[in-house]
Amino acid sequence: MKRALVGAAVVLGMLAAVTPASAQSVVRESQCTTNLGGNTMTYDCGFNVKDYVQGTPVTFTMNFACSGGSCGPVTSMGMRGSGFTPPGVTGHMVGGKRLDNGVELSFVFDSVKKASAANAHFNVNIAMDDGQGNWDTKACKVNVHLVE
Repeated sequence: MKRALVGAAVVLGMLAAVTPASAQSVVRESQCTTNLGGNTMTYDCGFNVKDYVQGTPVTFTMNFACSGGSCGPVTSMGMRGSGFTPPGVTGHMVGGKRLDNGVELSFVFDSVKKASAANAHFNVNIAMDDGQGNWDTKACKVNVHLVE
């Protein structure tokens, strides 16, 4: 029993040593708009991540709303282009979940050159009508930037 308690204390000490002093935060930086006929969709398109620890998941929620018509649901989501910039920055998606008026995406930066030069790029495709019942899908570009 004593050996188990000492082992648990050692493991907890090791976990405390590798846990970052401050937790990352994801903050919406900007919103964008797209139009179809008389309908305008506003969506979250720019996010900043502060206090990032390389290799840990980043999860953010992109929300959207329409005026002049209807929009939603999210029809698809994924990485745009190479997914990560500048050259030398790599990563991968961990998952995504559709929400009533948005999407929750999770990804990981596998390698970064420096925190101020790492970006992730996504497309979130959302159904939208023109205000008169004619539907189309709009590609909404979403960018996530690491901030020191």
